[in-house]
Amino acid sequence: MTAGRCHLCGKYELMPFTCKFCGGRFCAEHRLPENHDCPGLADYRRKLRAEGRLFDNVHEYADVAMERSVGGVVGWFRFASHNTALALLLIICVVFLLEHIPWVFKALVLLPGAVVERPWTIVTYMFLHAGFTHLFFNGMFMFFFGPELERRIGSLRFLLIFFLSGVVAAVGHMLTSDVGIVGASGALYGVFAALAMIAPHIRIYVYFIPMQITHALILFALVDFFMMGSGDAIAHIAHLSGLVVGLVAGYHLRKSRRGLRY
Repeated sequence: MTAGRCHLCGKYELMPFTCKFCGGRFCAEHRLPENHDCPGLADYRRKLRAEGRLFDNVHEYADVAMERSVGGVVGWFRFASHNTALALLLIICVVFLLEHIPWVFKALVLLPGAVVERPWTIVTYMFLHAGFTHLFFNGMFMFFFGPELERRIGSLRFLLIFFLSGVVAAVGHMLTSDVGIVGASGALYGVFAALAMIAPHIRIYVYFIPMQITHALILFALVDFFMMGSGDAIAHIAHLSGLVVGLVAGYHLRKSRRGLRY
């Protein structure tokens, strides 16, 4: 930096200060923008105010903060309305954390012998899971296949297939067992089956083996069919019941072709 005179008072300085707003060179007394009526500072403040980063008073700040908060909430709901599958997955994860509270689990679990007294559990059981592994596999299923089906048929029809498959899965289980049931597997089987009917050309990986989605669906159905009555902790009838709903829904959607996106 070379020596020079202050642009305001003319004082000679060996090392004058250069204002970053207006570019002028000033002495120590006038180096601050406020001390030399810096025109660049006013322009900078107008720019910040226009961008919503500078406020004249606390009331203006509160108004802008409220507007941004409301806008953020509206934006989230707008995102969720077009990404229902991911929103459901988020809710399932939150409920998984809450279900460790004993009364929460008891209030949401589906018990065949108590469904008349607690009819809401025919829906809420889908949001519970029997452990992290159960949640992980169902979550992966929802993450990969849920948005793909929703993109093709729309959010409303996706929700209808998901919940109808889950309810029918619960009914199928209750007709054959008196054991309680948790998990979104039946609903997800419906989602998977509907996607397979609408887009049979999709190729997926099952345990790292590539195959068409229709072949994977047949494989899953055969496994559940032959495992019925095995006494394991998996509700195979519920899986197959949800799968039937997805097949029927996917067949009718593919036949009508109304509102489908490929």
